[in-house]
Amino acid sequence: MRRLLLIVTVIVSVFLLFSCGKRPPAQKPAKASVADEKSGFSIMADAPLWDLADGKLTLKETLQLGEKVDLVGQSAKVTQGGKERDFLRIRRDSGKTGWARADFVVSRSILAVTTEEAVVYSAPKNTAATTTVIPPMTVLAIHSDSGGETFIRVSAYDPAARTLLREVFLRNEGVSAKPDDVQSIILLTLAGASKNAKQKEAFLTSAIKDHPGSAFLTQLTEARTALKAAPAPEKAMEEYSAALAAGESNVSVRDTPDEKTGKVVAMLSSGQRVDVVGKTKENYTVEDRTAPWYRIREPAGWVHGSSLVEAP
Repeated sequence: MRRLLLIVTVIVSVFLLFSCGKRPPAQKPAKASVADEKSGFSIMADAPLWDLADGKLTLKETLQLGEKVDLVGQSAKVTQGGKERDFLRIRRDSGKTGWARADFVVSRSILAVTTEEAVVYSAPKNTAATTTVIPPMTVLAIHSDSGGETFIRVSAYDPAARTLLREVFLRNEGVSAKPDDVQSIILLTLAGASKNAKQKEAFLTSAIKDHPGSAFLTQLTEARTALKAAPAPEKAMEEYSAALAAGESNVSVRDTPDEKTGKVVAMLSSGQRVDVVGKTKENYTVEDRTAPWYRIREPAGWVHGSSLVEAP
């Protein structure tokens, strides 16, 4: 009996040992993005980065919203738009340096985002509420020395109102410094600024897949769904007259100038002549071949220029 009990004890111990060994290590929550006195966050999308020579500014490139940069340690006062402004010399991760407005780059801060509409306070007290409201999904910088449990001191740029809010106060509820929340909204902002549909979708897909813990998954998913459902922008047309011919067999004639959405309404045989009555102003790539779309009279429809040649 004792021997049986010993065997059972050993089996249970081995089972528990292997079970514990198979458990994945506990995942530590990702840390918030923090800037110290030698670094800072850009709180404005496409914040200008300038070259500065002889007191004159020349636009060089732009900073991404939430981008962390190194502060080189130089500052300057430059007159811009009739006002004297403070500028800081910064260095990007790429190694490129330039001058950025000091009020767009916040050091000693934590990168965060509003999860709901936030009332702005002029001071850290309930009686100091203003009429200004920061919209949800606004990326901002929380000043590290803001202190207090109820109010936080922040700097933010509201692109809709084109308003810079420097060192104002918010109640700390409704603001998140979780990396998934912040980075997903930065990607959403990039998607909104892009004019390329594929790039938009790539940003939104990354926001959803790479930041699954985001509090904004519903909004991100809706934005991607709306993008896929949106009709393709109309192509600019112009009048054009020519006599062309099909340069290959089984050339598709479509009801609209688009290889994906255009329905095939007829086929052209090799050498078949067609009268062209219009074309798109821009070229479009179909199967690695770039050309305008041509509108033909008979059979009525559109043919990609890569399938047409001059009529003999």
